[in-house]
Amino acid sequence: MADQELLRGLCYDERGGLKTKGECRAAMINHLILEEMVDIDDAEDLADKTLRDLNLWPEPTAETPAPETKPQA
Repeated sequence: MADQELLRGLCYDERGGLKTKGECRAAMINHLILEEMVDIDDAEDLADKTLRDLNLWPEPTAETPAPETKPQA
């Protein structure tokens, strides 16, 4: 089974820049299916878990600024 560091490496392009989350997920799934002979559903689950564990793309916070209220005249 592929280790997390190998899968992490698939998230970077040849210049060392971070790929988009979708590109990284696709690269992980392709690697797991083609190179590691992992079932499609298992590859998707493992890629999603790995993306969560790596946390390279932090989820936006649920906190939004409160709208300003104007005093009524």
